[in-house]
Amino acid sequence: MNFLEVEGWKNQKNILHGFGIRNSGGDKITRLDWRGKKIVRQGKQLPLVSLRQVHGDGIIVFRGGEEEADDPWEREGDALITGSPGIAIGVFTADCLPLLLFEPERRIAAVVHAGWRGTAKAVPRKVVEKMAEVFACAPEKIQAALGPCIGPCCYEVDGPVEAEFRGGGLPWESFASGGGPGKWSLDLQEANTQLLIKSGVKRENIRRLAPCTACRSDLFFSHRREKGTRGRHLNFISLL
Repeated sequence: MNFLEVEGWKNQKNILHGFGIRNSGGDKITRLDWRGKKIVRQGKQLPLVSLRQVHGDGIIVFRGGEEEADDPWEREGDALITGSPGIAIGVFTADCLPLLLFEPERRIAAVVHAGWRGTAKAVPRKVVEKMAEVFACAPEKIQAALGPCIGPCCYEVDGPVEAEFRGGGLPWESFASGGGPGKWSLDLQEANTQLLIKSGVKRENIRRLAPCTACRSDLFFSHRREKGTRGRHLNFISLL
């Protein structure tokens, strides 16, 4: 399976990472297809740890090794944090935003699944806070990579979505633009970038992969475009 990488992380000696694209071997790739399997990258076989995603703000800290990699798969949550090397932590997406975090001094990694619900609940900010609380990570040293997701060109949302964001105190107009009566175009990458900066992550430490998953049917699955009938991308980070 092929993966995209962000510039600046490709030659990192302390991590491996990847944002998934459509698998040439088939159109129906799900989370459970990966359970019990390993990611093979640069000659390394990495056991995969993932969660049962529920579009929320639940955070799980994984402290185990390869023999415990299967344990979290039935636990609910949308973010994983680990300091265990040789383990890939991953989330599955098909329009939602995959977000990878890495603090090089403490050697801590995190992966986040951020759809509009998780973003409205400020899940990336809560992950940064948890990294600081549990592992003494300094937010200003955290590096972030935002993967492909549905872009504002294709992501029209309505009043209930706006209400959720405004209820959480987020500056709606800074990442949403009017698209008609009661409709807005939502920029998930920008909303999450602002949440990261608000949590103390430096803007210069945030990288993005810009392709829109709904536009690029040649590269990506899209829940919205395909009405939920196709597969999901695996997005992961691993400490070495």
